[in-house]
Amino acid sequence: MSVEAISETEFVREYTRELHSKNAAVFAGAGLSLATGYVDWKGLLKEIIEDLHLDPVKEHDLVTLAQYHCNQAGGSKTRLTKAIFDHFAPTKAPTANHRILARLPIHTYWTTNYDKLIEKALEEAKKVPDVKHELKQLSVTRPDRDVAVYKMHGDVDHPADAIICKDDYEAYPLTMSAFVSALRGDLVEKTFLFLGFSFTDPNIDYILSRVRVQYEKHQRHHYCIQKKVTKDARETDAEFKYRQLKQDYFIRDLKRFSVYTVLVDDYPQITVLLDRLAVNYKRASVLISGAAEDYGAWKPTDAQAFLHELSRQIGSKRNRIITGFGVGVGSAVLNGALAHLDAAGKTISDEDIVVRPFPQVATGGASLDDQWAQYRKAFIEHAGIAIFVFGSKRDATGKIVSSDGVRKEFDLCVATKVRPLPIGATGFMAEELWKEVWGDFATFYPDADAAFREEFEKLGDPSKTPNKLLASIQKLIQHLQKT
Repeated sequence: MSVEAISETEFVREYTRELHSKNAAVFAGAGLSLATGYVDWKGLLKEIIEDLHLDPVKEHDLVTLAQYHCNQAGGSKTRLTKAIFDHFAPTKAPTANHRILARLPIHTYWTTNYDKLIEKALEEAKKVPDVKHELKQLSVTRPDRDVAVYKMHGDVDHPADAIICKDDYEAYPLTMSAFVSALRGDLVEKTFLFLGFSFTDPNIDYILSRVRVQYEKHQRHHYCIQKKVTKDARETDAEFKYRQLKQDYFIRDLKRFSVYTVLVDDYPQITVLLDRLAVNYKRASVLISGAAEDYGAWKPTDAQAFLHELSRQIGSKRNRIITGFGVGVGSAVLNGALAHLDAAGKTISDEDIVVRPFPQVATGGASLDDQWAQYRKAFIEHAGIAIFVFGSKRDATGKIVSSDGVRKEFDLCVATKVRPLPIGATGFMAEELWKEVWGDFATFYPDADAAFREEFEKLGDPSKTPNKLLASIQKLIQHLQKT
């Protein structure tokens, strides 16, 4: 790894904190869209550069080349406009990277791209994007918006207004000063992740420079992901080392703007890294799954006190609690969460607790089983860790049996990579699930160390006191949130 780059672990940890604080933003460059088949700037201008009798491979100052074309065309941008429309008008599906980002609590996107992939990914994630690509849109807010998307160089539907040649860039601080001010403000107040961006854009360089000069050593930290230079089969060792050195100098220079770089070996690794980020973020959301028509060997008062304290402790560690409000479990879980919020002087919000009582009557033509299946899937997708307690119900004859609903939630959690922590000591379905995980522990927790394994084993021991079970649960959660 380059001595100038930061580790993936540091990036994931720090950017996750910004996600939880609602301070995260994204700046997307052309590289984020390349996997869909859209072109980068060099691809967009390839024919125009060739018509200037220059070599697209050798040329890198593409803004100036676009200006050379305009000069030859008597100031006309018609061909540039047509190139933008021809290359970006065809509909493409968002990439996995777009979709991962869209599911995260990122409320601000900036992009120099003309395509609509960010908006489409957000809409797929059932979010309302407020897209702004011209000045008059800045003073109007779309009703019920979830995300603001600033397309600072224009949109494919309005290619004639696109920022593309040197004339456009030179005029930008004056003609689009409101965009400059808005981005400058976001760079001061939010933590950006730059993706698919080469930092050669004159507008961004101008804005970053102004923020750096004004805030000097007090700039907010930002992050970018770059591909590590790799040796080409045709180059010498000396040539490769030269390019490595240049990348190191570039990464160091970005630190002047408080932009810290994460290096990946290849572009698919970016998706892996973003997925790791998403998983890490979700692990602060803990599902407490269970139902209890009967508490078995537990006294009802002891069971309720245990559930209350479990919920309170989890909430006090800045985790979000998710509950389906199962019978005999939900009220104590809710009370524990409320006790934490009251002690912390906080109001109730979905950032702290998500309560999803199950519908009890089938309506709208769908069966109750189908409705419950969709309902479970909807709230489980927000969880990263799942705790299973008790899990008892009465069957049609009135007999106490293990809850198949808790089993279904466990299966959904496993299928969606939610880490399961069944508290086998509470009996019933939770005990069955603990035995299942413990019996195939290497599959469920392949990277677990001896300490994690030891604490998990305690969850299945009915002789452990509630306080000892709570201590083990907290240690296991903390371990999962660090990995």
